[in-house]
Amino acid sequence: MNFSCQKDLKKFEELDTRKSTELIMQIIKDEGDGYLSANCILENKKAGAIHLIEEDFEEYLQKQLGIMDTLHLSLQVQLHDDFQITADLFPQKKIITQKKIDEIINNSKDGRTVFSNWLDTNCENEYCFIGKPIFNETFDLAYVEIGSYCGNLCGGGETRIYEYVNGKWVEKKSLSSWVS
Repeated sequence: MNFSCQKDLKKFEELDTRKSTELIMQIIKDEGDGYLSANCILENKKAGAIHLIEEDFEEYLQKQLGIMDTLHLSLQVQLHDDFQITADLFPQKKIITQKKIDEIINNSKDGRTVFSNWLDTNCENEYCFIGKPIFNETFDLAYVEIGSYCGNLCGGGETRIYEYVNGKWVEKKSLSSWVS
């Protein structure tokens, strides 16, 4: 992929946004009472979760998605890291911003307890998260991180591969999962 000008990069970002929205909407539809059932969602997956892969993340993505173009991979990882949930994607959910998390933790002696209390009051002690999909070069395979938190020692998540088949995103495999 050669981005010889800003116009090419803008087209790439528009395609990425369209495909990300398409896949996230499909996951919302398919999840039902699964990981995304909480009434609150993190604005940015990084606020409450980490990559569930222990080895080199980009190398792992190359292997799982068959990505050969390192520029494509770098752009996908950057877009993933910068992604924020908006009310357009989840109009029915309360979005927990990083600013709100920082405010709660910084204005208390025991930030964790105060945050848990805030969750209990505002989110029925539960929130969910989803990361921006990372796509291969043809935008027909995607890596997604998804999960939920429902209290101390209560939560779970998965990393998944989705494939675009016959006009629909289908979960191809679960790569890893965690339960607390």
